[in-house]
Order: sequence, then C-alpha cells, then structure tokens
Amino acid sequence: MKLKHIHIKRKQIVPLAAAFILAACTSAAPLPRLAQAWPQQDEVRWFKLVQTAEDGRILQTSLLAVQPDGSDGLRFVQTDALGAPLARQTVSRKGWANDGFVAPNRRAQQVFAAVVPLIDPQAAVYPQPHVEKQGAADIYFQNGKEMWRIVRQNDAAVMMFPDRSVWQLTPLDNGQTEP
Repeated sequence: MKLKHIHIKRKQIVPLAAAFILAACTSAAPLPRLAQAWPQQDEVRWFKLVQTAEDGRILQTSLLAVQPDGSDGLRFVQTDALGAPLARQTVSRKGWANDGFVAPNRRAQQVFAAVVPLIDPQAAVYPQPHVEKQGAADIYFQNGKEMWRIVRQNDAAVMMFPDRSVWQLTPLDNGQTEP
C-alpha cells in the first residue's frame, strides 16, 4: 500500500490551524451549570480569600463578593486589596461567562465553583456532584474525578484542589453567612 503525499498550500495553513484550534476548544470538558436554583437574596456576600503555598506562605489575599445574578445565576467578583479586579465571572444554567473586561481566569472559576456549596449546601455548580466524607474533609467528585476538598475550621473553610493549591475562605459579614 502506497501512501500519497499531501500537499498543503500556504493559503490553506491558516484555515486549517483555525479548524484545529476550534476542534480543541469544543473537546474541552462540559461547562459547569447550576444544578439547583439559587435562593433569591438581594444582599452581597463578602469573603476574605487567601491562597497559601504548601509551606503555609501566603501567596495572595483578596476579597470575594458573591451575589445573585438574574433568576438563576451568581456573580463572582474577586479583587485585590486596592479594589482592582482579579476575576469577574457569572455562572447560570447556561454555564460560565466572563463579566466585564477582565481576562478569563480558570483558577478563579474553580475556586468559585467550590464556594457555592459552602454558601448554600443545596446548590451546586456541577450537576450531581458526589461528596464523600474523609476525616474532617468533604471531598467533591464529578464523574469519578476529584474536584476539591473542603475542611471547615470555625468560621472559615479551607479548599484544597488536586493541583495542591490551597485557599481559605472567611466570611466578612459579621457571622451572617457561615461557610
């Protein structure tokens, strides 16, 4: 069996590369969705969000605001200490969307998804997550794959991800919201 050589003209390279890029984008994991309706509340919930290294060093401290967005969504705004946005995203039954002109931030999206069940245990961003208890940790799985672990500590919660990143979430609204 002889194989024929395929000749690609330079004019065909750009459309071919674009097709490969689009194909790679469409093969990504399905977008997370809210599994249940978010309780209708007008207040914004404020949190201190701290990312730490494995040795306990603080890598980043930020503020996180979470508020209802429309009838079935949530809006997340993460800012640095000076108020500059680090991530702004919304999630609804249609999936995730960037909010404003802040660059996409997949890490923040993962953290925001882990925050949802801390605010409301009946809500979930991923449909039908499986939760296992292991010691003090609640381990969240989707399709057999670990998404994150949560350990509650007094008024805070520590979220640990498979990539070994660790985030601590502490409510800032005088105890009205417990993680």
